[in-house]
Amino acid sequence: MNTKIKLIIAALLCSGMVSAQVTLGTLKGQVMDADANGTIPSAKIWLEGAGNTNFMKSDLDGKFSYEALKPGIYNLMVCSVGKDTTLIKGIEIKPDAITNLGRVDLQMAATGLPPIIVIYRPRLIEIDLQKIEIKTEDIAHSPNIQNPKELFASMNSDIIIVEGTGDMIIRGSRPGDAIFYVDGVKTQDLNGVPGVGIGSMTGYTGGIPAKYGDTTGGVVILETKSYFDLYYAWKARQ
Repeated sequence: MNTKIKLIIAALLCSGMVSAQVTLGTLKGQVMDADANGTIPSAKIWLEGAGNTNFMKSDLDGKFSYEALKPGIYNLMVCSVGKDTTLIKGIEIKPDAITNLGRVDLQMAATGLPPIIVIYRPRLIEIDLQKIEIKTEDIAHSPNIQNPKELFASMNSDIIIVEGTGDMIIRGSRPGDAIFYVDGVKTQDLNGVPGVGIGSMTGYTGGIPAKYGDTTGGVVILETKSYFDLYYAWKARQ
């Protein structure tokens, strides 16, 4: 095989990898002084997850924002001069969504004590008028974990699964109109994804973002777990 053909194949593989990128998420918050009830500018912040550690400082209003994060489980550590370090474990970054921690309070330093550990507790199911988000823990405890379509449909009465064909109908759409994405790749169905491998599910029953294409049948986005998700979830439990 000559060099030119090799370069063409490499270019095609790279373009396929780009199109298969997962949908990314955002993490935001604001560092606050728990004693003075004010903001803390230039607080040091470390975000650990997806095999990386990202460092930044809060702005003049104590705010911080991490953009373009891979979906998964993260741990966040915040510290400032004269304050106890706070470690927030088990933060779940969801695809195509903003995870807002709100206030991250730092207390007056107590010499010799380890970091204050906070376990992140999101709402179990977040549903707005047109978007459904299902968390990892809900998926793990669902009786429909072996069938991703049935699992998703069980979260909203506007979604039904046609018996026999397995077609998903969202808000009275025609069978076959729903669009499915697995780890950023458009697929014809969700069959074949093992329940234990599902990290999160997000769906739009209306108001579908333009990037998902033109459809009246709704969109279901499934993200699978990675090695790092399992590792940081284990680490958060320690």
